[in-house]
Parts: sequence; C-alpha cells; structure tokens
Amino acid sequence: MADTDPAQPLADLVDGGTIVMLMTMIGDEHSSRPLTVAAVDGSRLEFLVDATTDWATAVRSGGVAVHASVSDTRANTYLSLQGSASMTLDAADVQRLWSPAASAFFDGPDDPALGVLRFDVDGGEYWDSPGGRIGSAIALLKAKLGDDPGAAGAHGSVTAT
Repeated sequence: MADTDPAQPLADLVDGGTIVMLMTMIGDEHSSRPLTVAAVDGSRLEFLVDATTDWATAVRSGGVAVHASVSDTRANTYLSLQGSASMTLDAADVQRLWSPAASAFFDGPDDPALGVLRFDVDGGEYWDSPGGRIGSAIALLKAKLGDDPGAAGAHGSVTAT
C-alpha cells in the first residue's frame, strides 16, 4: 500500500450500520465494545447506547480517553480513529437515530436507558484493499510481481469532510 494516498472523508469510509469497536480508558482500565453506527455527520459518529452502563456513565462525566477501530470486511476497509466522546440523553436525538435494527438491543425509542454517544473524530488512518478474498489475493500478487506496493490497496489519513 502506498504511503502517499490522499486523505479520505470519514463519511466515505463509514456509514450507518458499520460496526465500530469503541475502546475507553477509565483510569488504568481499558475496555472495548462493538457499537453500530447510527449516523455519520461530518467528523461525528453517533451511536445508540445503554447510558446506564459504567463506561457510558464515565463518558457522560467526562475525562475518558476514547479510541475507535473499524474492520469492515464488507468493503475491505480498516480504520483507526482518535477523538473525543460525549453523551446526550436528549429524547429528540434518540428518536432521530432510532431504527428497526435498534429494537434488537433496546425496548423502543422511549427506553429510559437509551442515550446517544457522540464520537467526534480528531484524526485517524484508513487502510483499503480490493474486495473479497480473491480480489485481495490477486492484488497482493500483482503488487509483488509488479513491484507496485500501491496495487495492494490504499492507506491515508481520515478527514472530517
């Protein structure tokens, strides 16, 4: 993969339904959990979460280090994102993000445990490769035989717009 690929907007790399591993560091303790992206708005990812969990309560109180990773095998796109997190319990925001898929995890948009986690991306990196196992294998072979590392995929920074 070439090191000089152009920056890509976050919205071109992540969409609603993408699964993100969100890591929090509370004190000296790291923990991670998979979250489904409910919306992407510029440099912000939004998630519906159980706001009563210990980690969500810590985010709401501030001062928690947060990191997000994506391994999207559907698109062969991988991201490492830095940023800051905040939480809102605003019912209008919950309603705006509610989807039928959310009902697998929550009792409904009026569930009192529901909150919206906002992850504002400050920066990050992406790696992108051709689709599917066969496509990836062919691209790697072409990169090796053609002495063209760029044939194996792209690597660059993530931008907010």
